[in-house]
Amino acid sequence: MQTHSLEYYSNINPLVGLSAKTMRLYLALEVFRGKLESLDEPHWFCTPDCDQLLAKVGFSKADIDTGISELINAELLQMQMRNSDPWYCLK
Repeated sequence: MQTHSLEYYSNINPLVGLSAKTMRLYLALEVFRGKLESLDEPHWFCTPDCDQLLAKVGFSKADIDTGISELINAELLQMQMRNSDPWYCLK
């Protein structure tokens, strides 16, 4: 049986190889997508830098920043700046 590298599987499914905290953040961002969605551009949403909901479930500012970077690198999240605020779109 042939074994493949983690990179091989992450090319098939970008969720493979993400840390547990990043996976939790990915799921948590679904809440914001429904709650703070843009009226101008559907599927784009904003989140406060350190939202109280994320803090309640154990995310620090550093966890959020790291998770967002990992999700962008895995091409699961897009980010754009509007009026100095980050807006996100989950893929």
